[in-house]
Amino acid sequence: MATTPGLLTFVETTVFTKRVTALHLEDSLQMLQHELLANPEAGDVEPGTGGLRKVRMRDPGRAKGKRGGARVHYLWLKHKDRIYLIFVYGKNESAKLTAEQKRQLRQIATQIRDQA
Repeated sequence: MATTPGLLTFVETTVFTKRVTALHLEDSLQMLQHELLANPEAGDVEPGTGGLRKVRMRDPGRAKGKRGGARVHYLWLKHKDRIYLIFVYGKNESAKLTAEQKRQLRQIATQIRDQA
């Protein structure tokens, strides 16, 4: 969990952390966190995920900027000053989430809200 004094706390799921490492996106993650600090409502709400937002993240290995990079799904709990980084995948892996992935993400979002 990364904390920025007086601003927001980032909380990563275990799956998110493992995938960032597997995709070699550690540096890109820091850039994304800075972007989310400036605009926690970045990206669009992904329908069917329980309110998760989807943003693009650069993938330096693909050298195609954000468009060809990775996708990050996160949940911003404004009242808790927390951003939960939940899932990341490479654009080359999938263009969009499956119905089953959306269902799983919706369950995770519900659990996080219930525990917050």
